[in-house]
Amino acid sequence: MNDYRLCRLSTSDGELELAGPPAALRALARLLREPWERVEAQVSGGVVVQERTAGPLTVSLRGEATLHLSGAHRYLDILWDALDGVAEQAESAEDRGVHRHQHIEYLSDDEYRSPESVPLVIVSDWPEAA
Repeated sequence: MNDYRLCRLSTSDGELELAGPPAALRALARLLREPWERVEAQVSGGVVVQERTAGPLTVSLRGEATLHLSGAHRYLDILWDALDGVAEQAESAEDRGVHRHQHIEYLSDDEYRSPESVPLVIVSDWPEAA
């Protein structure tokens, strides 16, 4: 199943985590790439909201369960590529017990991510065997 709603949003110790099986991460990336000014996606544990604006990628938590993403297309592409990349790494991994992940966060003198961004970790995992 490639339903982005299988993605999960969680927060702990001031860090945001967006996790899910590879197909769900890819489905979310496809949805976020749609050419709309605003996209809202309900996921387990919250909502992912993306707004196309001018400027670098900004990641923030609004309220207790809304992951807010904003920025120009070329900066939002960082996040979309990370979703696809983590999914690809997980699918090609021999050891599925290790969860592939990528950090999206501001580093000094980074023109692509806003200094107001909070750290986000994208994690690919596998559903429990039935």
